[in-house]
Amino acid sequence: MKLIKKEKPLFHLHRIEYGGSNNQTLVLLHGLGGTYRYWETGLTELTQQYHVVLIDLLGFGDSPKPWINYTKVQHLSALENTIADLTNIVIMGHSLGAALSLTYSRKHPEQVNKLILLSLPYFPSEKQAFHWLRRTPSGWLMTNMFTAVVTCMLTRWVVGKFLPKLLPEFPIAVTEDLLKHNVMSSTTSLWQVLYDSTLLDDAINLDTNIQTLAIHAIDDDTAPYETVDKLINNNKLAWKFVSLQGCQHHPWLWKNDICLEEIMQFIDKK
Repeated sequence: MKLIKKEKPLFHLHRIEYGGSNNQTLVLLHGLGGTYRYWETGLTELTQQYHVVLIDLLGFGDSPKPWINYTKVQHLSALENTIADLTNIVIMGHSLGAALSLTYSRKHPEQVNKLILLSLPYFPSEKQAFHWLRRTPSGWLMTNMFTAVVTCMLTRWVVGKFLPKLLPEFPIAVTEDLLKHNVMSSTTSLWQVLYDSTLLDDAINLDTNIQTLAIHAIDDDTAPYETVDKLINNNKLAWKFVSLQGCQHHPWLWKNDICLEEIMQFIDKK
């Protein structure tokens, strides 16, 4: 009897576009717990200059949320299926989106022209990731799979509707969308992508023709500044590295003017 190989489903991600098709195309990927609306701060300035494509990652926002293990392969497959029609792109990601942007750029150097990494979560090993995150009580919760699942469920059921009031410093669009995911997409993306040390391999094997800008806060309490600094300098990567202070894990939100200036100069530089 002939066995029939079951094909993996191809997911098409939620995609929104602004600007003309004749301009430089900028693809934006949000972080864990985010959606395309994370980029609303400063979005007008970008859309006036570029063709901007906003993506909700697999399992987040308005994209499909299958009950699967959200591996890096699953995320990349969905992203490939969604932006295959775009060429000569600048891809920019925050946190989880930065990690996926780096891996995507390494895999598709023919498609990516420039790469922008905001708050890249690089940990040399899972052990070091746990050591860093467990400095705080919330870090202990999120580095144990069982407690991470329970925390996600309780947040959704108990305090979900109060998040805008509990996090008043964040834009309302960001807090409203914090729970537009499911338990599997949040927890397994955390383990399979953010705690994955293979980003070192992606970084040192990235096509040198892909110009790269990394923006990171020295006081980032989620993605350590020191590991990204060492990643770039110890491996002599020809990346432009911009250090900020006073914006923790969200330079796009809290230092938006500086980010916009650096990003637009970087994109426009020939």
